[in-house]
Amino acid sequence: MADEWAAFRTQPVTAPADDEWAAFRTSPLRSPGSSATPSPARDAALAFPSGIARGAAELAMFPVTANRLLQSGVDYLWDRADPVVRHFLGARPLPEGELQRRRDAAPSLDRDVFGAQDVARGAMNSVLYEPKTTAGEYARTIGEFAPSAAIGPGSAAFKAAGNALIPAITSETAGQLTEGTKAEPWARMAGGLAGNVAATGVRAYTQADNAMAAAAARGVSDAEYEAARRLQETGARIGVPLSGPEAIQEATSGATKLADLQRVVEGSPTGGQVTARFYSERPQQVATAANSAFDAIAPASPAPSTLGPRAAAAAQDALDETRRRINDTTRPFYRAAESHLLADADFDPIARDPAFQASLRRLRSDEVLGPTYRAMPDNSIAVVDAVTKDMRDRGVALGNSANPGFSSQTAGMYGSGAAEARDIARTPARGGSQAYDDALTMQEQARRQNLEPLEQGPLGRIAAANSTQSAYSELLPRNPLTGGTDEVLNAILRIREQEAGLPASLVRQSLADSFDAAGRRIATGENQSVGGRFANDVAGTPQQRTNLDAVLGAIGRPEAQPRINDLLDVFRATSQRRPMGSPTEPNRAINERLDRVTAPVAMAAAPASAGSTLFGEIRNRVRLAARDRAHNQLAELFTAPDSVERIRQLGLREAEAPWAAMLARQGLQFPAIYGH
Repeated sequence: MADEWAAFRTQPVTAPADDEWAAFRTSPLRSPGSSATPSPARDAALAFPSGIARGAAELAMFPVTANRLLQSGVDYLWDRADPVVRHFLGARPLPEGELQRRRDAAPSLDRDVFGAQDVARGAMNSVLYEPKTTAGEYARTIGEFAPSAAIGPGSAAFKAAGNALIPAITSETAGQLTEGTKAEPWARMAGGLAGNVAATGVRAYTQADNAMAAAAARGVSDAEYEAARRLQETGARIGVPLSGPEAIQEATSGATKLADLQRVVEGSPTGGQVTARFYSERPQQVATAANSAFDAIAPASPAPSTLGPRAAAAAQDALDETRRRINDTTRPFYRAAESHLLADADFDPIARDPAFQASLRRLRSDEVLGPTYRAMPDNSIAVVDAVTKDMRDRGVALGNSANPGFSSQTAGMYGSGAAEARDIARTPARGGSQAYDDALTMQEQARRQNLEPLEQGPLGRIAAANSTQSAYSELLPRNPLTGGTDEVLNAILRIREQEAGLPASLVRQSLADSFDAAGRRIATGENQSVGGRFANDVAGTPQQRTNLDAVLGAIGRPEAQPRINDLLDVFRATSQRRPMGSPTEPNRAINERLDRVTAPVAMAAAPASAGSTLFGEIRNRVRLAARDRAHNQLAELFTAPDSVERIRQLGLREAEAPWAAMLARQGLQFPAIYGH
């Protein structure tokens, strides 16, 4: 061993002029064996595992080999450069002995390590099988390339064929054609590189659609992919399958270019056939899913026109009940004040008012109210209270321009007269009653706090509704008041107290009518955007969505809210689909990129096409065929049930950089190429 290392150290690192790679191949790979030539099949079977062992060993020694090649290159350049420099300077070339002395004294990468590598190679070659036939030589080379085949993206089958089999065959073929010549190592290197480039180019060509999808989805986070995956699963569960781009666009708020890519695919002849089948069923899918979700709210009403009048009656009953409660609370105070009589002097300003006199006559002659106040004098608080109520009602009626007796002046006299009469009756200093003042104050506060909000809010408007549409539009308004959710909930709860299932029926009718309006048939046939239109109509604003969630939670149908929420989430995702139209800039840019990924094929056709219309047409047809294939593959990808997850995996693979991996693989196969 020491003698072998000493011999190595006494020899120059540079190769003899007749074989520049002799230093690298310090020992032959020809191992001793039987002179009998085995069959090609047997020879290949024995050579293949031997090649794997050699490839694995060379892969492990790659750092040393790389340093050695670098040192050889430095020495080679030194030997070539020194005479040239001396020639230009007019100096005489150094003798060979001096050159050798300087080489030995020059700093070197670890020569002892190089020597150890040579010894290891010699030991390996002495025990490993050496092929005897051409088939065996091919098998050995394939085995030598196999350990580095795992480097790079792709399936196991592609790695075996594209990363090992093809470059090994092209390398060995080039070596066989140039065997024994100075060009052999270069030919083997070129052959291996050509095989690697061809395999990687074929992968780029056949995976053009995947590359486009991954590029269009660039930047999507894991959380967004997970949200899109759940959304696609929800769509499948409710019967409205979503394409991958629709789900991802919805999860990212439209932050990818997948929708543009899908629009181009839909407009293509090949991809459009796939997507047309996928979307042709969507109108029926959407309708079935919507009706199923609506049924979770309430069954369809057999008489929808009656829902509005029933709701109006229930709302009016709720208002009346509130008034009764207020009156019941203040009645004891009124009763305490009813018997109080105003002095003549205090009553005189009231009695002389023409409006008071007219309302008093109506009270005394009224068939319903008259008997109640018959025994009470005109100056009693009870009569004054009753008369002033009529005065206020008359003032309101006469102040309405729609009434036949409209008179703003007369209305003003009724209103001011009632206010003055009550002020006298409730002010002790003017002869009035403190108990009456307490009763009026309490009732005014109760009405202001409890009754007026109901009368002026959704409940009051439902009470005044004259149709089902006007009633349910107060529960789910198209333009809701911001912050008005509690008013809607209060109306629902009060109507439920009157008729338990009525609010749910109204809500169901409202959503069903909105869905029907969104599904209006368009000129080109079925409206495939009905889901998105419906979601925008009923929950297009944050306040609309807040109101809808609150209403669904208040109608007493706990299963309805999650069903409707799932429906709206999926329907909103369907609106992420871009409408097809005339060619636009995104179409052109995407198609150009699809053309560029066919570069290996186009380059192959280019030399023959110079000045030839025939070959130019062939090249164009190849590019169109590649584009059609990419469109078809993208369509299949986008409409797959697991499209989101597949696009996610494509994004992960895009980061693997196949061309960089190819160069790394080629470098690791370098020792095997030049070991022959």
